[in-house]
Amino acid sequence: MAHLVETMAYANQVPWHGLGARVDGDVSVEEMLEAAGLNWKLRRVPLKLDIGAMQDSEGMEVYDGLIVPDKYAHVRDIDGKIMAVSSETWTPMQPSETIGFMRDYVAAGAATLETAGSLREGKVVWGLARLNHNFEVRPGDRVNGYVLITSPNTVGTSISVRTTTVRVVCANTMALANMSGMGQTHYRQTHMGEFDVAAAKEAIGNAHEQLAQAERNASILDKLKISASDAITKVLAPVFFPVVAEAGPEAVQSLMLPDSQPRKMTEILTSIVESPGNREIAGTGWAVLNGVTHWADHVSGRTQSARLNRSWFGDTGKQKIEVEQKLLELAS
Repeated sequence: MAHLVETMAYANQVPWHGLGARVDGDVSVEEMLEAAGLNWKLRRVPLKLDIGAMQDSEGMEVYDGLIVPDKYAHVRDIDGKIMAVSSETWTPMQPSETIGFMRDYVAAGAATLETAGSLREGKVVWGLARLNHNFEVRPGDRVNGYVLITSPNTVGTSISVRTTTVRVVCANTMALANMSGMGQTHYRQTHMGEFDVAAAKEAIGNAHEQLAQAERNASILDKLKISASDAITKVLAPVFFPVVAEAGPEAVQSLMLPDSQPRKMTEILTSIVESPGNREIAGTGWAVLNGVTHWADHVSGRTQSARLNRSWFGDTGKQKIEVEQKLLELAS
């Protein structure tokens, strides 16, 4: 499997990124942890400085290493890999806690645990559960709601829980779309203390209201008529080529000409026209957003694991949100 995705498992349909080992659709949290290779823990070990042999006052050779005050290594128990070095107050979130956050939702029948895994050699652990809430923008064009929890095992980063959406294009191809502010973190907490499960659940307790707003916004974008030139000048150029956009109309014109068009722009425009499900919504803001989503999730970068990482946690995820915001501004 590609190097960014260390381990991963999924239930039900093949996810949009096509990565991971398949498990039964009614998988439990414990079974998902096992299948996703997340049945490990981080142990906190005092940091010791190896300074070699020393002599005492009488010239006898002694060695006992030096304990570094208030510094600890967080070591993965299955392979001895050091994930982080921190002070005493930094508290890692174990994979069982990260995926276990979904337990109550799954047990209550409000969600189905669909994906779990780790990225970058365990530096990021995540779980994705599908909520029992979906909507159709047009007949057959369905969007599902999800809860995504991510826990980075890196000092200076935060645990986050957020709602997001997935547009279902066909039986085995899905594209993640962070719409309607859905990609923004609804609960964020540092590792300075135990994870506050109650606060996180309260913060995303209005997930269905957020999905209802996502449905309204999708409907607005579906009704927004937009030409290719307006899509480039008013949306794509400012988001993906801000320096060119700031240089003025003549510079932006170069983004429209096939001979001078950057490869990224060509790829995005191709996705807007040709990605699955977009021919039926051609010429709309909904097509532009989903074309950008398709490019980010299926075209950009070199590997699917890199696309997943960038789409959920990196630059292309933020660009999707910016594209949607600009389209909604045009519609208003």
